[in-house]
Amino acid sequence: MGFLSTTAALLLAASSSHAINITSTPTWPDGRCTDKSLTIPSWVLSQYKVSSGTTTFVVNNRAVDPTSLSARVTCSPGKTECQSSAGGDGMRATLTTGSNGQPVIGISEFWSCSDEGDHVTFTANGSTTITSCSGSDCTSPITYLVPGTLNLPVPLTPAQPKAPTGFDAATCADVGENQWIISGVEYKNYTKGQCKQWYQPDQICINPTSFLAKGQYLKLNVTNNAISHEVLCNFNSSYNNPNIPQPLRCTGGNFNEITLDVTWTGSAPNFQVKVEELWYCLENPSTNNNPSVIVATGSTDVALTCESHTGITGAADDIVTICTDAATTHSIDGVQTAKQTLPAFSLITAYPAHGGCTYDSVVNPTFYYRGMYFVTNDNLTLSKFTAGLTGPGFADFFFYQNVAITGTGADTVYTCAVYTDGKPRDQHWKCTYAFNAQTKTITQDKVWECNDKNTATPLYFEGTGEFNWGVDPYSQCSGTGNAQSCYWHDNQATLQPGIPYDIPKVTVSTENVLPPDYGQSVQEVGVASVKTLRVNGQWKLAE
Repeated sequence: MGFLSTTAALLLAASSSHAINITSTPTWPDGRCTDKSLTIPSWVLSQYKVSSGTTTFVVNNRAVDPTSLSARVTCSPGKTECQSSAGGDGMRATLTTGSNGQPVIGISEFWSCSDEGDHVTFTANGSTTITSCSGSDCTSPITYLVPGTLNLPVPLTPAQPKAPTGFDAATCADVGENQWIISGVEYKNYTKGQCKQWYQPDQICINPTSFLAKGQYLKLNVTNNAISHEVLCNFNSSYNNPNIPQPLRCTGGNFNEITLDVTWTGSAPNFQVKVEELWYCLENPSTNNNPSVIVATGSTDVALTCESHTGITGAADDIVTICTDAATTHSIDGVQTAKQTLPAFSLITAYPAHGGCTYDSVVNPTFYYRGMYFVTNDNLTLSKFTAGLTGPGFADFFFYQNVAITGTGADTVYTCAVYTDGKPRDQHWKCTYAFNAQTKTITQDKVWECNDKNTATPLYFEGTGEFNWGVDPYSQCSGTGNAQSCYWHDNQATLQPGIPYDIPKVTVSTENVLPPDYGQSVQEVGVASVKTLRVNGQWKLAE
């Protein structure tokens, strides 16, 4: 695409210390079967080949031990169901034809993870289209990613990152002539803050209340023609930050993000701009799975039309300089300074994670109680009650004696969901409890939300069970007959997180039925559609 100008080359050499560094690729460690199964349930399909109409390929589950057996699959002509080798005992594969005439491979598999002690069972399914092999005799030069949707232990399609803009453009690897287009350039400089009366110099202005801080202001658009991607670079002066950073980070900085730095130098009206950008590219996708990360740079002179005048204070040293660009655009040639090849599918694979709300809800759902206190009436109903509840994804949910819903005496069920906590209405979940003061046992029903694996489709867990506070002997009680007052005073019962209890039953739904707003009246409690449930430590599909 041509050569870099001498000026650009000199500027590049002078500013090499500011080069954009290529961020390391997040890589999942060995093991972590449970975390991987909940975050990247998927398969890699390789060695796809069709010979005389018979299709063969190899499937590897990305969540399990990479040293485990691969499933070698054979699909006979005219049959949808395929046959798997011993390495695919828990896997089923299908071969169908998509609407565009290309082969579609469907995968479903059953597996378990024991890396966290208890075995957790997973079932998932997914499909992918074969894009680089057609006809009765062919061999695909690439591998395929088959994204999965979990059915067990929870109904979940974990969100995966998307590759950046332009990564699949035919020109994404091009670096050279007309690499960038600069447009919409505006530059301003104020030698004094534009304020007539300060309350606190350069920070708080009385007149006018809205003011411009002293220093430089810059705005310009940068378009990378290789990926058709435009970025607005904008810098506004602020207190203790009056000058344009060298370089100015316009966007990005993390893995899988386009990163753009601009270095603005010179003085009015003659300026120079250097652009350095990092972007991603999948070259020749029909024969290549490995994306590349590319870094390039270039520079040009920018001559602006400037005018200066006295600022709002009228002082001789209050000079305002306003510069605009008479030229519509400026073209910058690019030179490549770095390029690396990345692992296959790294731009569309969720990053390594351990634990979290969904994980804790699946692996070891636990309630913790602290700050427990109650006062009962003669009929064993509650006069006063306090408890702080912590669980997967939430902490210190304190609830108090509230509206009685059903029952009498020690069997009275109370709501612990209220709408007077200042939270948005949709951020409330079902919560009820009953308390037997004679046995010091609370019967709890609590819903919580987990959206750490996919914010668009949260999961709603509902934990129910009886939890005996009497296992902690350090309580102090007083009263006569049924009228009792008790509180717990040891560290475990007072400090976060509290006394732990395994939740004996957990159900999962993809919908949140808001609890009734009881106010002073009793209303019917809605019921969510249960998808899966956990009883005695085992997950299963709801009947």
